[in-house]
Amino acid sequence: MSEWYYARNGQQHGPVTFEQLLESVRGGGLSRTDLVWSSSMKDWTPAERVEGLFTTPAMPAVPAMPAVNPANPYAPPPSAWVQAAPSAGEIVPGSEALGVGACIIRGFDLTVRHFAVILLVGLVYLGISMAAGVLLAGLDAALGLGHAGHTQWHGSNGVVYTYQQNGSPLSIILAKALSIFLVLGVTRIGLNLVSGKAASVGMLFGEGGKWLRGLAATLLFGLMVAFGLLLLIVPGIYLALRYGFFLTAIVDRDLGIMDAFAYSSSLTTNNRLNLLLLALLAFAVGTAGMLACCVGLFFAIPVIWLGKLVAYRWLQYGHRAALDHPGTTTPMLTGV
Repeated sequence: MSEWYYARNGQQHGPVTFEQLLESVRGGGLSRTDLVWSSSMKDWTPAERVEGLFTTPAMPAVPAMPAVNPANPYAPPPSAWVQAAPSAGEIVPGSEALGVGACIIRGFDLTVRHFAVILLVGLVYLGISMAAGVLLAGLDAALGLGHAGHTQWHGSNGVVYTYQQNGSPLSIILAKALSIFLVLGVTRIGLNLVSGKAASVGMLFGEGGKWLRGLAATLLFGLMVAFGLLLLIVPGIYLALRYGFFLTAIVDRDLGIMDAFAYSSSLTTNNRLNLLLLALLAFAVGTAGMLACCVGLFFAIPVIWLGKLVAYRWLQYGHRAALDHPGTTTPMLTGV
């Protein structure tokens, strides 16, 4: 009889029999996205892909599982998560410690290799954002929206007033929506660079199908973290570290909103302290860029950006995310 192992919440369990796995499924102790393995399998596989656990088995001796009730709010969406199944070589979440320094070093190396593409993408991003800002300010002025405020000080000839027009709620919402649209594209470009795939400026506009999910998830994440910060700050930091890869997961795995949060939570298991250290190191890199007459930010920002995406891949595939094939400059994760 084959022995089976399964991984749940970053912890490996087993050996157990297939019948015991079925009992875990029925009792809710094993979900569709938990990973399972037996000696007849090449690598860890999501439980939903194993015939007889969540699908009708080929052999009549194993009873079929009942269909998931679509009215059950705790039932995962049947389509998005299937597409998010781990590929060959993916590690069990939390089984390998994140290399904080290695992520930043890898971000530096990738920035040097692809600086021309990164600079072009950054200029296009900045140009679109600035143009949108001008258009939205014009819209506010034409519609008489926004908040008119003034400051004053006493000059030699009396009181001098200066006028300042702040953006209206409408323009702020539109600017945020555009920002999310562009960030999704930037994330795709960064993931491609980390994984050794082609990247181009045109990819800035290639993730529009995920825009609504990205916008809604970003608003939910912001509210969640803000509420956590009100609770003595620490809970907000914890939530940011635990769920911070939600947008990357939407781009990378085409997940729904709640699936993206769940995936980020699983992915960051046992590595949230390391992610905090990575954030502090990234802050130090950004500060160094600012001290270099702010010119250094043109280099520091891409290093931080790519370093975070290397960390994301590291949590998926282990230390190979920061390595090239021996003797080459081809990332080991080429093809991911």
